[in-house]
Amino acid sequence: EFRPRCERTRIIHWPTRLKVPMWTSLEWPPIEWFTGAVDIAHGYFHLLPPSRKARRIVTVYDLTNLRQPDTHTEASKRLHGRMLRHAACRADAFIAISASSKADVVELLDVAPERVHIVYGGVCMEEFGGELDEEALAGLRQRLGIRGDYFIHLGTVEPRKNLPRLLNAYARARERFADCPQLVLAGARGWKSEPVFEALESLKLGDAVILSDYLPRPDAVLLLRGARACLYPSLYEGFGLPVLEAMAARTPVLTSNVSSLPEVIGDTGIQVDPTTVDAIEAGIAELLESPDAAARRLDAAYARAGRFTWAKSAADLAEVYRGLC
Repeated sequence: EFRPRCERTRIIHWPTRLKVPMWTSLEWPPIEWFTGAVDIAHGYFHLLPPSRKARRIVTVYDLTNLRQPDTHTEASKRLHGRMLRHAACRADAFIAISASSKADVVELLDVAPERVHIVYGGVCMEEFGGELDEEALAGLRQRLGIRGDYFIHLGTVEPRKNLPRLLNAYARARERFADCPQLVLAGARGWKSEPVFEALESLKLGDAVILSDYLPRPDAVLLLRGARACLYPSLYEGFGLPVLEAMAARTPVLTSNVSSLPEVIGDTGIQVDPTTVDAIEAGIAELLESPDAAARRLDAAYARAGRFTWAKSAADLAEVYRGLC
């Protein structure tokens, strides 16, 4: 029977450029070389560790390299493809972080459904509790150049976040609504991000759009709590943590009706087709025209967020471990 233990922790640094080819091609060296005897070897982010005797599990966060290949670099597609093919052949079990991710693993990797277990991500509700520090928020707004109400998008600036369409929809909304809030894009610049900056230049949005780059966690939480709404029309998500965090922050959400996002948001926010600018614009217009309706959904969104806790994630994962032992 599996019994959780925390007798010791060892941190081992081993370059990915060595680990991936050796583990996926040679199945060597076994994890026991580093850890001693183990019952379960669990690899995160697609990489399955080799083992002499342990049962082996791998967590798959998403299959964007297969489902949305144009959103990845060639190097990333090769790397993740190699890890995923190896895991599909060798893993005793998979952890998927949503039912949508499980369906993708079954379909795209040809893995039997009974080998794939869903363990949802979670949110720390306490992080979004307590009184909002208005003074700290005011200082942060001044530092970033936020003048009044603002929308927020949290996430790396990269293709699957669908930012060019969001910017086009936002530009249209600004033409329709004189009081349209500024838009804050909070996240580091990632791969293939050039179309986002080209859209910003061509749309001539000026300081209506604020690029904050990466924010320290306390600032990101504060900014999310103070936002008029979170706009997150992603093309694909394995789970969609920013949406869940916005729900915990009691911030209205506009998100996509694809992949895992409906599992997270349910009926507590606005869902749109992320592939059309018209649909995203309509969602923004709904937020601006019907703020009372958005406010009425906040309690339900907060309650729904409370169902996705890290304690529940840990308990569900422990149950998978027990089933393998």
